[in-house]
Amino acid sequence: MKDSFDPDFEDWDLDSDNHLTLGVKKRPPIIKALVRSAERFLWYFVLLLYLETVFHIWSFKGMTPVFVVKAVMCMPTAAFLALFTNFFKKTANKVVNWVVSGIAILYYVVNILYHAIFKVFFSIFFISKNNAKVAQYYREILEGIKDNWLVLLLTVIVPVGLGILVNRLNVIKYKRVHMKYVYIPITILALSIVIEALVILAFGKGSYTPYDLCVNENINEFSFEKLGVLATAEVELKFVISPADKAGKDDSLGDVWVYTPEDVSGSDVSGSDISGNDVSYGEDGEVIPPDPVVDRSPNMLDLDFVAMAENEPNEFVQGIDNYMATLKPTSKNEYTGMFEGFNLIFMTAEGFSSIAVDEEVTPTLYKLTHEGFVFTNFYNPRTGGSTSDGEFVCSTSLYPMLGGATNFKTVGQNSMPFALGNLFNSKYGITSRAYHDNDFQYYGRDISYPAMGYYYQGCGNGLEIEKHWPRSDKHMFEASMPEYIDDEIFHVYYMTVSGHLNYNFSGNWCAKINKEAVENLDLSEPCQAYLACQKELDNGLAYMIEQLEEKGIADRTVICFTGDHWPYGLSNEEFSELLGHPVEETFELYKSNLILWSGAIKEPIVVDKACCSMDILPTLLNLFGFEYDSRLLMGQDIFSDEEGFAPMWDRSICTDTLKYYSQTGDIEFLTEDGERPEGMTDEELDEYISDIKSKLSLKRKYSERIMIYDYYKYICDELGIEITPVEQNYTPDYARFQKKTG
Repeated sequence: MKDSFDPDFEDWDLDSDNHLTLGVKKRPPIIKALVRSAERFLWYFVLLLYLETVFHIWSFKGMTPVFVVKAVMCMPTAAFLALFTNFFKKTANKVVNWVVSGIAILYYVVNILYHAIFKVFFSIFFISKNNAKVAQYYREILEGIKDNWLVLLLTVIVPVGLGILVNRLNVIKYKRVHMKYVYIPITILALSIVIEALVILAFGKGSYTPYDLCVNENINEFSFEKLGVLATAEVELKFVISPADKAGKDDSLGDVWVYTPEDVSGSDVSGSDISGNDVSYGEDGEVIPPDPVVDRSPNMLDLDFVAMAENEPNEFVQGIDNYMATLKPTSKNEYTGMFEGFNLIFMTAEGFSSIAVDEEVTPTLYKLTHEGFVFTNFYNPRTGGSTSDGEFVCSTSLYPMLGGATNFKTVGQNSMPFALGNLFNSKYGITSRAYHDNDFQYYGRDISYPAMGYYYQGCGNGLEIEKHWPRSDKHMFEASMPEYIDDEIFHVYYMTVSGHLNYNFSGNWCAKINKEAVENLDLSEPCQAYLACQKELDNGLAYMIEQLEEKGIADRTVICFTGDHWPYGLSNEEFSELLGHPVEETFELYKSNLILWSGAIKEPIVVDKACCSMDILPTLLNLFGFEYDSRLLMGQDIFSDEEGFAPMWDRSICTDTLKYYSQTGDIEFLTEDGERPEGMTDEELDEYISDIKSKLSLKRKYSERIMIYDYYKYICDELGIEITPVEQNYTPDYARFQKKTG
């Protein structure tokens, strides 16, 4: 009606005396559409750029040149949000604008708190009903708020204040842009995408570049640094919608490996008798028996990957077949079958690291790290999914590539024929067991553990222990061991929780009850509390070994474990305090102990080979004499003849020859004198580095495909393997959960 007074004017207003006054000279409709689109775009761009700046400075301790990419990557997101808030009436647009802005602010707050608590960046893959119980960590959340109140205030107060000011000054009109001119916000979006692409390409296409992270491989840590918070979420979302995009195209692979007798050097697998010519005699005429012949045949199954690829219609599964066909399997060795017929207690220990080992405070851990097999060069690299990924790596010998807690969840949806529970059940006709002294549903363990062959009990579906935070590992062992210790043969898996952060004496129950053991140590409270809560694990292990010895089965039982991750609840300064010197953050921070102990081993067996948590499963399969195909696992039997290979989270690599630092390209030789191996030329060194980088890249890629396409199901079909489901404990709590979730 206002415009009917004069078509040349945009608005008519009432003055203080209720008289009509002329408004602003009407602008052409196209200019109005352009201004309205620009207003919204600028609001979201300024908001996101501010949030990204605060987060970047807080996370990475200052600005870096690559921040220009993060700034530019705010543009398409801002343009999309501006377009989204275009299609409603004025009031609705205003509400939508505030809601969307509020969600953006909240998402940055969540990311700050998550990184403050868990020392890894948040991923949209963490968002699921199984992880919704993160609220049970309210103590850690409150601690995170207390320690990071300033950055949280800056993240919330400044944008909210700016938004209120913008609305008071009526800077944004919120009127919708006529559909006739919708091409204007779309054009802004298109231009933003073009500018983004040009800037990304300006940084090149090499490893770890913004282009590489957007197109090829999304590494959470690098993405947050080089793409930004929302851009990382967008890349992850793209891969959620289209996993095939994440799997990528097939690489140019090497030649097909063909098995020949020469691959069994030093082995006699013919079964022929030893002739008299093999007998030798000592000086006194005593017969000296010949050295036992070691079977060095390859650890492989009857799988023709070339034929499988030729008959496979799915191009991505075919790609895995082709990759497997190029791999040479590891060979059996003098330790093959060493523990066949033994019991196995396998566990992943919360926050365990070599700094938890103290002869006085944790004597059982000290005993276990100095007896049995002693691994001097073992690493437990960080992952994006914290505990769940730590379990995933130890249990599957695959790289955790799917982001967040999705890897372990995927285990529950896939066939897992090489999981220890399924193998023990099949070979010995037993029911393997799993226990966890926290909420049984957390990280979807009630789905993952049964898929790996375990009858699973946690808090809420059968494990009855005192409720504290964190709960006691010793209480878990005391409650569970009577259920299996009298069995003729058993396999048990534990996920512990006593070593969980926060490391203090006020909120950590396990630390508080063991405070007396550490209070006289010249250490800060977090360091004392860390040792104190790890002592609760130590107390539990002491009880476990005592029970095994009382039953007379310690010498036919194996205990194997390492940590799920480095103790990120400690700062690097506190870690250094326990270590006794400043920690080197690429390798040393993740150097740990692999416990592999049995009462049957009377003298320690020292292993200097470079190895990591991904090598645990194939090593156990070899030691326990299981038939498996080593090509199907991404780790390797530590006792094989293959060179050690321990990759870190940032794709730095430790081998038996050298350490390669991916961020700088530096090389540290591991020879006795620290010099390059004698005779290695520059060309050979370059080729060696290229080979190990390529090896890691392929392992990561095809590990991901194995999970996305449930590749082990194809293996089961090819070999006729049937996995018998393990009936679970349907307690009232569990039944209610099943009914609620369907």
